[in-house]
Amino acid sequence: MSASASFIRLFLGFLLGATGVHASCPIELSPPSVAVKYGDPVSIVCSSLVEGMGWEASQGGTGLEEVTQLTWTVPSLTEWTIDPKCFINPSDGSPYEECSKNAKVVLYTFPQNISISSSSGSDGTMKEMEEYKFLCEINHVAPVRKLNVRWYRGDQIIYSEAFENTTKEPVNPSSVLSFTPTRKDNGVTFRCEAHLDLGPEGPQLNVSSQEFNITVHFGPEVQCSSTIELLEGKTLEEHCPVAGNPSPLVRWLKDGQTIDPATPLSRENAGPYTIEAEGFTFVRKELLVHVLFGPELKCPSDYTALEYAPHNLTCTVKGYPKPETVWYKDGEEMELPENLTRSETGQYLITASNNLTSVNLTVEITVIYPPSKIVELEDSEVDVGATVWLKCSSMGNPRPKYSWDYYWSANVMEENEDGVSRLTIHNATALNMGSYTCHAGNDRGNVSKTARVTVKGAKQECPIELTPDRMVIQYQGGSQNATCQPTYTSLGNAKEISWQVEHGVVTDNTSWTVDTHYWDQNPVCTGTFKGIGTCKKYLDFTLYKTPDSVSIQPVEDLSSVVEQREFQLQCDITNVAPAGKLVVRWYRGNDSIELPVEGSLRVTGCLSENVTGCDARTIRSPVNVSSTISVNLNRKQNGAEFRCEAQLDLGPEGPQPSPITQSNPLNITVHYKPIINTTRLPKRIPVFRGYPEELVCEAEGYPTPEIQWLYSSDKVPHLSGNMIIVSEAGFYNCNATNEVGSVSFRVEVILKGQPAASVSCPIEMSPPSVVVRFGDSFSVNCSSSEPIEGMGWESTYRGISLTDGVSSLLLEIDSVKDWDIESKCYINALDGEQCLKKLPITVYKPPESVTLSVHNHTGAMVEGETYEIKCDVYNVAPAGRLSLDWLLPYTTPVEPFTESSLAPVNISSIHPLTADRKYNGAKIGCEALLILGITAPELGMDSNTHELIVLYPPTFAEPAHETLEVAAGSETVLNCTAAGNPTPLYAWHFPPTIQEKDKIWNEYQPLLTPSFPGTYNCTASNKLGTETKSFTVVEVKRDRTTFAALIGGFVSLGVLLIAAGLLFGTPEGTLSCSKGGYLRGQPTSSGIINNKQNSIPIAHKPKMLSAESNMGNELLKWILPICMFHAVSGEGCSLVLKPSRVVVGFGEPVSVSCEATRPVRVLGWESAISAAHTQQDLSVQWKVDSLIDWIEEPICYGVFFTAPRQCEEKLNLVLYKTPDAVSIRPVNHTGPMVEGKEYQLLCEVQNIAPVQYLTLRWYRGQAEVYNHSFSDLTSASPVQVSSILLITPTKAENGAQYSCVAELELGPEGPQPPPTVTSEPLNASVFFPPTFVSPEAEVLDLLVGAEITLNCTATGNPSPVYTWQSSHPVQERMEDEAVLSSSSLLPGTYTCTASNTLEKKSKQFIVKAKTKGV
Repeated sequence: MSASASFIRLFLGFLLGATGVHASCPIELSPPSVAVKYGDPVSIVCSSLVEGMGWEASQGGTGLEEVTQLTWTVPSLTEWTIDPKCFINPSDGSPYEECSKNAKVVLYTFPQNISISSSSGSDGTMKEMEEYKFLCEINHVAPVRKLNVRWYRGDQIIYSEAFENTTKEPVNPSSVLSFTPTRKDNGVTFRCEAHLDLGPEGPQLNVSSQEFNITVHFGPEVQCSSTIELLEGKTLEEHCPVAGNPSPLVRWLKDGQTIDPATPLSRENAGPYTIEAEGFTFVRKELLVHVLFGPELKCPSDYTALEYAPHNLTCTVKGYPKPETVWYKDGEEMELPENLTRSETGQYLITASNNLTSVNLTVEITVIYPPSKIVELEDSEVDVGATVWLKCSSMGNPRPKYSWDYYWSANVMEENEDGVSRLTIHNATALNMGSYTCHAGNDRGNVSKTARVTVKGAKQECPIELTPDRMVIQYQGGSQNATCQPTYTSLGNAKEISWQVEHGVVTDNTSWTVDTHYWDQNPVCTGTFKGIGTCKKYLDFTLYKTPDSVSIQPVEDLSSVVEQREFQLQCDITNVAPAGKLVVRWYRGNDSIELPVEGSLRVTGCLSENVTGCDARTIRSPVNVSSTISVNLNRKQNGAEFRCEAQLDLGPEGPQPSPITQSNPLNITVHYKPIINTTRLPKRIPVFRGYPEELVCEAEGYPTPEIQWLYSSDKVPHLSGNMIIVSEAGFYNCNATNEVGSVSFRVEVILKGQPAASVSCPIEMSPPSVVVRFGDSFSVNCSSSEPIEGMGWESTYRGISLTDGVSSLLLEIDSVKDWDIESKCYINALDGEQCLKKLPITVYKPPESVTLSVHNHTGAMVEGETYEIKCDVYNVAPAGRLSLDWLLPYTTPVEPFTESSLAPVNISSIHPLTADRKYNGAKIGCEALLILGITAPELGMDSNTHELIVLYPPTFAEPAHETLEVAAGSETVLNCTAAGNPTPLYAWHFPPTIQEKDKIWNEYQPLLTPSFPGTYNCTASNKLGTETKSFTVVEVKRDRTTFAALIGGFVSLGVLLIAAGLLFGTPEGTLSCSKGGYLRGQPTSSGIINNKQNSIPIAHKPKMLSAESNMGNELLKWILPICMFHAVSGEGCSLVLKPSRVVVGFGEPVSVSCEATRPVRVLGWESAISAAHTQQDLSVQWKVDSLIDWIEEPICYGVFFTAPRQCEEKLNLVLYKTPDAVSIRPVNHTGPMVEGKEYQLLCEVQNIAPVQYLTLRWYRGQAEVYNHSFSDLTSASPVQVSSILLITPTKAENGAQYSCVAELELGPEGPQPPPTVTSEPLNASVFFPPTFVSPEAEVLDLLVGAEITLNCTATGNPSPVYTWQSSHPVQERMEDEAVLSSSSLLPGTYTCTASNTLEKKSKQFIVKAKTKGV
């Protein structure tokens, strides 16, 4: 031991002793435990801090040694129970006590192999479900408690066993495994393994036995039930296998006959079978086999049936299990009835399904039935000029065909589309009134319905034309014929025409001859027309006779009459016919007397017109009639002469002048009551004492009146004629009397003390009168020009009492609150007399409002009809100061009012206005004027304005017939333009020689350019009337003489000009008539010619020509006249239009100036609506406030002082109107479109002008796809045009919007940007068949138990419907979805069908089984 170690131990011992701590046994073993194979060497090191240690062991022990480390070593350990122990024996004084520590030693042994055996024997043959034991034997192993036995079936541990034996010596343990085999264990290997687990310090030892194979015998076993179902095409062998070990011998029997179970079965092989199997045992089993197959459905694709009749539609269905058949219509399940009705028409989907699969077929069932009752055709009532739509709809199969019965006219259009017939009446007129019958029919029947169209504001006329339309024949005069036929426009509508003269007698002849000896004739033409029915037109027939005599007499036998007392005169006309055409005129002197409208003419002997034969207006035969008038005469008409005359007013068809018969004159004497002349006799007269006054009473009367004076004091009459002298005060009465009556007049005589002149009241007012607005203030100063005692104001408001000592007094009113205010200023004179003076006061209020309206009428006016224009003035005062000024297209006098009311009132006035076309577009109004005197301003207020719209029938500007000559092969222009409101519609009727193919002109425009001779009739019509104009086009041969002469003249002129260029060319490049003495810058011998117009510029080319050339002198004689002609030709037409081109909207104002650039005599505008001229200015203006004339062509003309004397410039005027409407629709199609088919879209533009500037642009969405120009058309007035777009839609265009835009490109002078009107968009719905995203067949791998997805999504319109079919029964129902996801699908082929109304398309999915790990 070293000194250092000893020191450490001593130090530690001292330290532990000093602290009183007793340490544990300070022994360390390395390793502490060890596993040693029997017979192998082993060593363990024991170390300590204390010297003195040793090993106690049955093998390899040592004695005590003074060391701190000692190794136990055994070269070959064979002692199974060895337990070595290391101990220490400390010296005295050591802090440690004696102690020891055992080393853990495991001695082991393990066999090289082990064995396995079975109770079944060494061959391993076992019977299914019997228990067997396996034995695993392990020899010579120790220690056994460390042993573990494991049993394996194949590679899987199925059992393990441990041992509890604690012996350390080797033993021979064994392990037993109990096992009951099944058929699944056939061929399985068993083994056992021994594992010795010696812990972390020892090795891990194991050993395995050999494998033990077993064979399990079982069966035979028929692995199917007594009743089996298998798919057609499958085999018994694969569906009903026989299991057994050893493999059994199997035999199949059917009907006692052996069959091959590997043969695929068909549906006919179903039935009972017997199976016999011999193997480990013998088995026999009876089976019932059902062969499964999917539904098989057979139906006709189309079936036609009669309505309400039993049908024989048969569909056959096969399949096992028995399929369930379901009928669907429009997606709903239904049962097909035995008797079909029209509602059953359509496409049916028939589905047959069992648990294997399902199939479907479509059957189109057509039920034939007669047309149903017509619907949607109803009576219509519209205004004149409106559009009427009649719709006729009937359901039938086959689809009914439609026809209409109505009065045909050019503005009626028929259109049949999608089983509906529509009749459109444009711009309805009286011709369109009547019945419209729609007929619908097919081969099963016919129906019809009639509707009536009424056009408000239009009067239906019978379309019969009478020639002549009026006939006037003298009694017993010459005879005449009348013809009856349909009008030109109704030729195709007439069914029957006949005359009816009397008592219902009908003649088939269209001509009727008058009998001039028979009075009771009332010829009427009766016609039956389509749509109108039967109508009549009476011939305006008059058989007349002039009166035998005409006389006049008083009704009462009077020799004289009294003034203002009514008396009657009677004019007797004898034996005259017809009395209804008789006009009786009365005359007083040479002045005519107005008669009452009715009752002035009576049949002699009749007391009342209501008695039969007493109405003079209806009697055709000769009668005696009388006319009576009531007359009031005044004294000025004494001795008046009366006469009457009878005139037969038979119209323009009667004799001209109309026959008149006059009476002899009758003179009437008038007696009248006296009238006193008061102008010379005042009511009050002063008489001064001592100065008598003479009173003269004069009276006028017939007979001459007698005059007398009566004095009031004594009532004694003084028959002093017409004069009396008075000197006393009192009342004097003058009486004038004749046989008619008497009259008196009283005069008051005032006696004055002394003769003196009468003095007026000395009052002055400032201002002398007052005009004040209600509520305003005013003041007036009253003063006297003479000395007075005092003065005051008497007033209904704010009066002032008598004020002494003043010479003026101010009346102040702060606010006038009374409409009838009265104020008087009075004075008291120094002599006690009093006088007063009234202040004229006018209180006024301006009107609150002034309105103008058309009384009892709205809308447009009709030319010739009279309307009441009403002006209302509200809340105005005083009405007596109000006047009304009418603002009309013509001058009317100012209308005063005489209302006496001083307070505010409402005043109305009505003015008659007869509509005239020249008033169309005029604006009218009225103005209320308060005229308050010369000292007050005139107050006026204007009403609202009202624009007049006057409708008038078409009128041609040119004659009703024109003859035009046209050269062969050339064209002329027939102008049928007519003015009218609404704008007329035009229709041309061509000569019969022109075939339909030659009618290349627009038959509905006012201008026609024919090249064929003949008579062309043009009809211009609107809702107010129709006018016809004819053109006779005559072909003339060309006269080529004039043409040849012109050509010759131009050729000669060209030769002269060429010669002039050679002989008279100047070095300056001009032609000069003074070339002979020409020197540049010097005058010629004949004088200076400065007129630049005498030189003609030519190309500058220097030439040297001799002035003495004889040839030039000769040609000068020819050129000089040309030069002279050129010299007098003067300047060009010097008119400038500003602007030169005008674009103006319909109804808008326009103004153009025409300027002359040289002196002018007359400058003016030729214009149909706004002509103007001037003789003073160099400019004149053409101005229109509202331009509405489509054919207006203003021309500026000038008459100049120099040549050319007269010239003109035509204004380039463009009058435009944007369309009323732009619409778009498909042609002959409704509903969705089908991809790939061609369709037409129609864009219609209503009422646009001028059409040649129109461009129709077609858009799909925002992209322009087409544009259509109408530049080849020339109409200036509004027209209707259309454009067609051909489209072939694709699926990408589904939902696209089409629209058309009408754009008027009127040039830089027009509105910018150009005006446009856009139609409502048309949404295109495009049907297209289903299309798969990926149409190719798909192959998919199927892992057992995993979910698989089959995606059959397809696009289509309508949205596709999906069905699935499989090659074998499926485990779950397949829904009609596009995507099929399932975890229970079996391998096989799946077919998906996507279908819509256009097409069916299929896609296959092939599902293959995939094994794990492969």
